[in-house]
Amino acid sequence: MRIYTVHELAGAPADGKGFVFVREGFSIPAFLFTIFWLAAKRQWLALVYYAAAMIAVAALAFLIGNEDVTLILTLALHALLGSSAHDILRWTLDRQGYSDVGVTGGRTLDEAERDFFRRWDGPALAMERTTPVTAPVWPHRAEEHQPLGLFPRAGG
Repeated sequence: MRIYTVHELAGAPADGKGFVFVREGFSIPAFLFTIFWLAAKRQWLALVYYAAAMIAVAALAFLIGNEDVTLILTLALHALLGSSAHDILRWTLDRQGYSDVGVTGGRTLDEAERDFFRRWDGPALAMERTTPVTAPVWPHRAEEHQPLGLFPRAGG
């Protein structure tokens, strides 16, 4: 069973088109095809960070003068990206205005979507404000009511 986080775009229609399901866990395509995966997922900022990290790895390997260090550091960087690829995708969705609305699971993405929408209550509607913001919290004056319990009235 796979676990997915569900992200909803604010202001999207309630027909399900504004939802993105992001799988939890290690991403083998991100590990093997890092540049292409980042470009396909439109992770431009992460791609810039990846390029800067690869330049730093190449510079460090050049200073050390050992190509084995380059291979080890590159594999470590790819393993890090493979394990955090879906977190980077969630971060990008958050920056684009999506909000995390739930977690669901299933053997396939279709099964996870059916499970989520079966339990979904619909979009959170904004509460209409019936009183102005400047209105008092308790609309009655304290003198109009009898005191609670055995407390005497103020002033007498």
